[in-house]
Amino acid sequence: MRSTDITRRSTWRQRAARWLDPTVARWDVSPPETPEPPPTEERGPGPWPAICEQFALRILASAYQMGAHLEAVEADEQDPERLERLYRIDHANTRIRRHAENLQVLLGRRVEDADPQTVPLVDVVRAAASAVEHYPRIRVGHVVELAVVEFAADDVIRVLTELLDNATRFSPPTAPVTVSAFVTEDGGVLLRVEDAGVGLHPDHLTQLNALLSGQPAVPVALDPAAHLGLAVVAHLAVAQRLRVALTTRPAGGTTATVAVPGALLCEIPAPGPAAAAPAPPPAWPPAVHRTDPWSTPMATPHHGADTPTVRLATIAPPAGEPPPTTGLPTTGLPRRVPESVRDRVPAPRPAADTGAGSPPEAWPDETAAFAAGVSDARTPTDGEGRQ
Repeated sequence: MRSTDITRRSTWRQRAARWLDPTVARWDVSPPETPEPPPTEERGPGPWPAICEQFALRILASAYQMGAHLEAVEADEQDPERLERLYRIDHANTRIRRHAENLQVLLGRRVEDADPQTVPLVDVVRAAASAVEHYPRIRVGHVVELAVVEFAADDVIRVLTELLDNATRFSPPTAPVTVSAFVTEDGGVLLRVEDAGVGLHPDHLTQLNALLSGQPAVPVALDPAAHLGLAVVAHLAVAQRLRVALTTRPAGGTTATVAVPGALLCEIPAPGPAAAAPAPPPAWPPAVHRTDPWSTPMATPHHGADTPTVRLATIAPPAGEPPPTTGLPTTGLPRRVPESVRDRVPAPRPAADTGAGSPPEAWPDETAAFAAGVSDARTPTDGEGRQ
């Protein structure tokens, strides 16, 4: 038997022994048949981040499309029970959109809003609570009257959403979760989320706070898949320079705090012209004495801000007579009276004043004379022809 056959047989036996018992490889390791390739440059993450980003964008597009359809169906639904079911589906669709946005955050992508705007803190709390599954248990405490600037409002909402979601998930089903916002000494705002859950182990608490600060401890003993929400919070906190921390409550439970720096805060903006309350109408013009009530001009509608306002002119009562009492306000715009005028008895006509004008019995003669004068005026005289 040749030496080549002996070498092949021993190699096969070593492979079989290694397959049957991996510990054999520690005792007798044969050199590899082919040399390993030389070490090359460190490989990047590969195509998976781009693939995950495309999946997130497709999920977001589907969620927005579903939301538009649900909004149209909800507007036409009249049954309260079906409308309640549609609201639950809409709320689940909101959470789907939130998870897709969180996937973009974990990929290091910036989630851009089509219409960024400055948001008051109370609306930040409401928006965060609306994206949580167990939102009925959230209680809003004291919230300072400040707003978050437009470029950071959405990220603050996402941070608060994940903290509220954790607080509601890891606390009793009947226990409320309280969220509040207070001003700090350095001009910032401290958001507090308090729950009455079982709390966190001291070792886990230290590692989670290190994760939220952007400096995770090495080695990490926590399962990243079990803390996806806090991983999203850590990414956004580093991006917006927020200080997030978890502490254990003495009475049981956990308190999550978010320190928002003063650079991300501003005063609540005044409402725009469309949302501003209408100004009270100016005083009416002075009364106009008119002998013929039918000559009162009609009011023209108001079209635009540059069009002058035209109001109905009032008719002043004769001198010496008190103003009529109609039950309507004497100032402001005229209003309709919720009454029926069908059964109303007309007021008696005042007695004719014989000292001014002709008596009623002379009206037929005067009318006939007026008609005869009109007829004579229309009859052509001698020497005059039609043109």
